[in-house]
Amino acid sequence: MKNNNIYKQHAIDQWTKNPIGVESTKYVERTKEFFDDIEKNRYEVYAPWMKDIFKFDQYKGKKVLEIGVGTGTDHLQFAKAGAILTGVDITPKSIELTKRNLELHGYGSNLSVTDAENLPFEDRTFDIVYSFGVLHHIPDIQKAINEIHRVLSPNGKAIIALYHKYSLFWISVIIYDMILKKGFFKKTIRQRLSEIEISGKETKPLVNLYSKKQVKKMFSKFKERKIYTRHLDIRLSGRRINKFLNLILVKRFLEGLSKRFGWYLIIEVKK
Repeated sequence: MKNNNIYKQHAIDQWTKNPIGVESTKYVERTKEFFDDIEKNRYEVYAPWMKDIFKFDQYKGKKVLEIGVGTGTDHLQFAKAGAILTGVDITPKSIELTKRNLELHGYGSNLSVTDAENLPFEDRTFDIVYSFGVLHHIPDIQKAINEIHRVLSPNGKAIIALYHKYSLFWISVIIYDMILKKGFFKKTIRQRLSEIEISGKETKPLVNLYSKKQVKKMFSKFKERKIYTRHLDIRLSGRRINKFLNLILVKRFLEGLSKRFGWYLIIEVKK
């Protein structure tokens, strides 16, 4: 329990100092330009596949709970669609930024600082529970998953994204950092995983990776399990290289790789 509390505090420290997406904008924090710039980068640069995959616009009138709202970028997409929104985050600053983001765009949500391992909602409350890139930072992820199952209504749907153990990104980190740079002898795997996050070397957030086999077991209470991967984090510089990556055949090849070795393991399940 003591270690769990330490990990939770590390998570609060991490995303208080480094709100999601803040590295992609130069605008003053809490301004509309600040939030709009983060949104543009998220869906046009970082993960242009997200809107096609998650289809935020199909949840009009649905009771949606988002676990880990960050700066409110995805939360805003649900709001624009007309969802009945609730959002939780363990980091107070994330709740403050999300509230501001929605207000600037003319929307609202029931937002609260909440631990995902102990959701303060009645059984069968929500039609949808959404959480992108959050649960792999939680000490007792199974407890959080059980809570998601509890608060979902019958036939309710959960959409979760976790870091993938067998992604090309993590394999490349091992090869380059832990072997070629001999990092294996300087730090533990746990330490290196923390450093995946911006400034993680200082804040030391808990980061876990999962395989499809592990995920199937973790979500065994649910039915209609759909598990797949997306996202290749390829950051190459130079016009010629970028031109090459934009070729149709190359794009298709990379998309194919992302479906097997993507960084995000996406889980869609029903209660």
